[in-house]
Amino acid sequence: MAIRENKTLLIIFYVFIGLFALVCLVPFVLAVSGSLSTETEIAANGYSFLPQGFTFDTYKFMFGSKSEEIVRGYLNSVMITAMGTASAVIVTSAYAYVITAKGFRHRNVFAFFAYFTMLFSGGTLPWYILATKYYHLDNTLAGLFVPYLLNVFLMYLQANYFKSIPHEVVESAQIDGAGHYLIFFRIMLPLGQVGLVTISLFYALQFWNDFFLPLMLVTDEKLFTIQYMMYYMMANIQFLASGAASRISGAIIAPPLETAKLAMTCLTVLPIAILYPFLQRYFVRGIIVGSVKG
Repeated sequence: MAIRENKTLLIIFYVFIGLFALVCLVPFVLAVSGSLSTETEIAANGYSFLPQGFTFDTYKFMFGSKSEEIVRGYLNSVMITAMGTASAVIVTSAYAYVITAKGFRHRNVFAFFAYFTMLFSGGTLPWYILATKYYHLDNTLAGLFVPYLLNVFLMYLQANYFKSIPHEVVESAQIDGAGHYLIFFRIMLPLGQVGLVTISLFYALQFWNDFFLPLMLVTDEKLFTIQYMMYYMMANIQFLASGAASRISGAIIAPPLETAKLAMTCLTVLPIAILYPFLQRYFVRGIIVGSVKG
């Protein structure tokens, strides 16, 4: 009887999760369908799950004059995501190891400094002055990932995972003469792979989706990321659609406004949507272990 009840609950659970997944998938399906529809059909009939007047005109319009800039934006985003994620994972893991190393007497002080930044912030203006006048991060590639090298929440998540590693393993290495450098790179990082994958995915999403740093620190178009490039292009398309451009030039300009928004969504979300299923199991496992153990 109990086995039958468990199977029933399991079926109900999977049905509920499946329906919830379909609901979450609806916006992306609408975005893909809308990006392949004509602007007139969208304006007349609204959004639908199937393309209306199937066409690639929106993508042709976007790539027609800005193909080089879009490709460069993609390359910049890929490079920044890769460099930023690798650097941030090393910095975050190192800080997490410091506050969990039992032989380091100042670890509580470092943990307090990190926690304090979660409660109080100096504000955008002091941050901007510090980044531009003192660190000179404006219009540099480093400025697009250095300010995000330490996420305190992810640091504590990794620290909890380090705490789940038996301390006897570290003590054995110390008895054999290993220092903190060897312990960190030869023991903690290999044994903390699940946690590393988890925070890597978080950081990759943060760097890929970010357009705040380009907005604040970059004026050179060669350093625009794909997210900021889409934001920049959308502002231009809205300007054209407003009629101001036609009043200036005298020509009638009717850009695809709504379908362009959906096409931009597809272009920016697609790489993450492809990557995420391969890392999902590590992501879920790392969240559970990092939040429960410690």
